[in-house]
Amino acid sequence: HITAMGSDAEHKNELDPKIIQECDLYVADKQSQTAVLGELHHAIKVKLVSSEKKYNDLGSIINKDVQGRSSKDSITVCDLTGTGVQDTAIARYTFDLAMKKNFGLQLN
Repeated sequence: HITAMGSDAEHKNELDPKIIQECDLYVADKQSQTAVLGELHHAIKVKLVSSEKKYNDLGSIINKDVQGRSSKDSITVCDLTGTGVQDTAIARYTFDLAMKKNFGLQLN
C-alpha cells in the first residue's frame, strides 16, 4: 500500500504517475481535488489515465459502500490532498482505536 499525502499544489508530486495507471486500486480523498492537485493530476497530465475515469473515494470505502483492497497482495494507492473534515474524522477514529487497544502513549 502507498499513501501519498504531500501533493497539495498543482506543481507538487511524490509518485511516478505510472503508479496510478498500474496499481490495483486507486483511492482519492476527493477525486475532484486530486485531479487538480494530487498524484492523479500528474497521471492525467501525461495521459496515463483519462480525466473522465471515476474512482472510489476514501469515504465510500471506509463506510463499506464499496470494496476496498481485495487481497493482501493488491497494490493500492491512496491519494490524500487534504480535506479538513475527513482528516479530522480519520485522526479521531485512529486515536479512539489506539486508546481502545492501549496503543501509543498519551501525553498531557
